[in-house]
Amino acid sequence: MKSNDYCLFIDWSKCTFPPDVPPTPTLTPSTLKVEEGTSVSLKCSAPAPCLSHPPALTWSSSLGHIQESLQENLDRTQVQTSVLTFTASHLHHGKEISCTAVYNKQDGSTQSVSTSLKVDISDPPKNTTVSVRPSGPVPENSRVTLTCSSTANPAVRSYTWYRADGDQEVVMGTGKVLDITASDVSATFSCKAENDVGAGRSNTRKIEVQYSPKHTTVSVSPSGPVPEDTDVTLTCSSTANPAVKNYTWYRADGGLETLIGTGHVLNIKASKVIGPFFCQAENVLGAGRSNISEIDVQCMYQ
Repeated sequence: MKSNDYCLFIDWSKCTFPPDVPPTPTLTPSTLKVEEGTSVSLKCSAPAPCLSHPPALTWSSSLGHIQESLQENLDRTQVQTSVLTFTASHLHHGKEISCTAVYNKQDGSTQSVSTSLKVDISDPPKNTTVSVRPSGPVPENSRVTLTCSSTANPAVRSYTWYRADGDQEVVMGTGKVLDITASDVSATFSCKAENDVGAGRSNTRKIEVQYSPKHTTVSVSPSGPVPEDTDVTLTCSSTANPAVKNYTWYRADGGLETLIGTGHVLNIKASKVIGPFFCQAENVLGAGRSNISEIDVQCMYQ
């Protein structure tokens, strides 16, 4: 009897160790392709020719619960089994799981044999994000490139872009990359990535568009006809980014423009307004003018 022989069968009083290579353990199933969230049971089986020295089974990854048992086949041969149970996660995708059987030799040494499989986990898109080029504030009418990125298995097959419009969502376009004009971008937007398993949404993103003053208007208080010498408050309003830095008031004298004051609010006497007037709002990018307004001054005759 050689010192490196292995035990291949059971004689209830003794074990014999012929010089054979230990049998490779068997994995059931032999391949693993499931969707994320599926409960998985992998069974590793190895012959146990010597009842008093069954092989020790170990897993390369401790993914979940392990249960071992020694079973007897119909032909009265023994099989050592180990069942690994876990819930499939996208974090497991691409990992190799192996089961190793360690056999004891007659001389007291051990020899190991292994079998393995690669995990294929299908999952919907995750970590969906939007990148914007150029980053930071952009001038109105600039070209902006939006890119939607996501991790998924199988790969993402479609991308959809959405713009927030009040409580509604408006489809902006499709494709992984979307080129748009900054003036057409609403406050917030997002993308959706889809594959055969499901979909994933990005967080909302905002593009800060810089523009010169727009929608410049004048409000007059009190409104309507006013008696001569009445105090009148003129307010100039405008939308702009960056914010308006100064307001200027003008009276239209035929083809001429006469400066009558500055500031967001202008207080005047009605008698001093002889003709139509307007305001101009300015920021670092430009200026915007209101339409011409008039005050209906009612003169007091003695």
